[in-house]
This record gives sequence, C-alpha cells and structure tokens, in this order.
Amino acid sequence: MKSYPVEHISSVQLNDETLVVLRPIHPIDGKQADSFRAQLSEESIYDRFLGYVPKISDALVKRLTEIDYSREMAIVAEIQEGSQKEIIAVVRIVGETNTKAEFAIIISDNWQGKGLGTIMTTYVLDIAKRMGFEQIYALVFSSNIQMLEILRHRGFKLEKEDELTFRAQLNIGDKKDFLHYLRTKKINKGFQ
Repeated sequence: MKSYPVEHISSVQLNDETLVVLRPIHPIDGKQADSFRAQLSEESIYDRFLGYVPKISDALVKRLTEIDYSREMAIVAEIQEGSQKEIIAVVRIVGETNTKAEFAIIISDNWQGKGLGTIMTTYVLDIAKRMGFEQIYALVFSSNIQMLEILRHRGFKLEKEDELTFRAQLNIGDKKDFLHYLRTKKINKGFQ
C-alpha cells in the first residue's frame, strides 16, 4: 500500500472567503464519521448513495477511511472551527480497472452552493489524471441538478442511464475531452 500522499494537501478559499484545507482522507478521520453524518440531510445521503442509505457501521467507516492510495483517492475538505477541525465534504475516485475510476462526492448541507463541489471535483480530477486514470464516470440522480451542472461544466458527457439516473463520463485520457476540461478549469480561475 502506498504511503500517505502529502503531495495532495492544499488550501483553497471559497467564494465567501472561508479557508478550506483539501487533503487525502486518513484512518483517523473515522472518528469524525458521526459528526459528519449529522451535517447531512437524508436527501444528501440519498443522492450520494443512489437511494441506498447505509448504516454507519465501524466496517463502513474503516472501508471509507483506510484506503489503498495507489488505486483510489478520497479527499476531505476541512475547516477550522475554533480549536477543532471539521470535515465538511468528501470526494473520491475508486479505480475499477487501471484506467477507469468511479467518482462520488458528498458535501455537508450547510456548505452546498458555495463553490466547494466545483473546487473538489476539479481537484480530484487533476489527481485522477496524475494517477493514470483515463476514464472517470459517475452515476447521478436526474434530480441532482447542481451536481449534473458541475460535471457538465467540467466536460463530462451526460447520458440517461434510466428514468432516474444519468451516467456522467469524462475521458481524461482523450486529448479533446481533457482539453475541454482544462479550458473550463482555466475559465473558472483554477478552482473557483
């Protein structure tokens, strides 16, 4: 297993000037699972897990925080609240093959609509490219308009999977798709 990837730690500023640290998830983050879950509405959890709302068990927390950094990456967004650090979002890519990975993101309800989804999506896509993934996909409910817009603006092609779900796909190994992604990244001033 690859060691903790410190090269993926960065700070960004949201539209409201909040300073956020983006960093790879660490096993110790499991201690914040209950407090992070408390910040999420049932709708946010439903959207993230496509209808299936898992019970937060020790096994699930371990699976989500103790990852193999060579084949998947989870980035947490963390803010400082007084003397405490608080996780407000998680984005992840999970390799299905050496070149294909699934994308997923969940943001605390109070932090939605502040540009964090765009920032984290851009950030993890850059990491995915460096990890050697060529194709990134996500399954998104058609009712999750904000996420579909973020993905569309990042160059993902959206196809209706079924009546409730879109499949969003970005071929970052395809020069044309990746150039579109880079243009939208530049237009949006890096992470904003």
